[in-house]
Amino acid sequence: MKRVLFLSYYFPPRNRISSYRAAGFCRHLPGFDWDPVVICEDWPAHAPDYDEQLLSGLEGVETHRIQSYGPRGFNRFLIRNVYPWIFPHKTPYNWWKIARQKAIELCEANSFKAILATHDPLPTLSIASEISSRFGVPWVADLRDSWNMHKLSSPRKQRTIASQEKRLAGMADEVVSVSGEMSDELARILNRPVQTICNGFDAFSSSDPKKPPSEIFSILYAGNVTLRRQDPMGLLQAVQKCVSEGRIPAELIQVNFLGASPDALRSLDRKKINDVPICFEPRATRRQALDRMANSTILWVLAHQGEKGVMTGKIFDYLGSGRPIISAPDDGGEINKLLNRTKAGVSLTEPNEIALKLEQWFGQWQETRFFQLNVNQNEVLKHSRERKTEELARVLDSLC
Repeated sequence: MKRVLFLSYYFPPRNRISSYRAAGFCRHLPGFDWDPVVICEDWPAHAPDYDEQLLSGLEGVETHRIQSYGPRGFNRFLIRNVYPWIFPHKTPYNWWKIARQKAIELCEANSFKAILATHDPLPTLSIASEISSRFGVPWVADLRDSWNMHKLSSPRKQRTIASQEKRLAGMADEVVSVSGEMSDELARILNRPVQTICNGFDAFSSSDPKKPPSEIFSILYAGNVTLRRQDPMGLLQAVQKCVSEGRIPAELIQVNFLGASPDALRSLDRKKINDVPICFEPRATRRQALDRMANSTILWVLAHQGEKGVMTGKIFDYLGSGRPIISAPDDGGEINKLLNRTKAGVSLTEPNEIALKLEQWFGQWQETRFFQLNVNQNEVLKHSRERKTEELARVLDSLC
């Protein structure tokens, strides 16, 4: 079996969407004749978002967990306030320093056929580039987000990290991104081909699409909300319209935000959505979150309207749940195309259109508590983690 050095700062048991992609690949790579050896951040049991269940299926994966220990005194000032501007490609600095040494030791003791570095943060790309040059091992840059495409921070920090991202990705033997539009734009920026391997859903997240939900017509949004990039008002105003006009009784509908803070929506004009029953639920374990999705009536994607290539990972968990999906607003891009191909839901922006769709779905739900979904299951199954790992294995095989 061929060995691949797998550099991912985020990895289970940390319950973060950034961990899911790397974990999914590592669970399935041995089935395609690749043995991953992981270098990641250590995430202790007492830390927030620790989720031991995420380690399921990874027991046989060789994993080296690197502590990002806290410096003290003047070193703390340098590492936190100076180094990120001087060495952005080595930030977090302490993790980079120890992870780099571990990568060197592993390459001296093993024969790796490839290196895969998933970004962000930048040190994974930086280490992969150096190790590749030093040991002659080809490497793949896997870009989950791009600072060259998406506004992720202040202009100064954005320019600094974008420049390093472009430089490092340009050194990789292959570059991969998570959506078609992102790959097209990165190909233009980097002046080189970029392959697409979307995120996917784990087999354990699949559920019976005919499973009856609760006695409330519930609309679930799972994840954080960032109002500068996401606008929830279209759907919320549609619910307001349905309730105020008597299309859907207020006591039979509820909008649930799983893992989002009420503070995130505090700046919304609540007068426009005064009749909307809204419930905020705390962050949950991965298993609990998937169960909540499967037991909801409708799943809501809060798309990034106007931003190219943003393909939120939760859309694939939604696909695996078998529940109807509404993307509001319509991104006019990757999510719209995905829902059209799979027939798993709709993308809409105008509150009147959203209200009509909710009213239609409510009528079906009220009659039988079941949905007769005309989902293209063959298309959905293309987005399982196993199928996505098969795509990655083909990229790795091409390097040998």
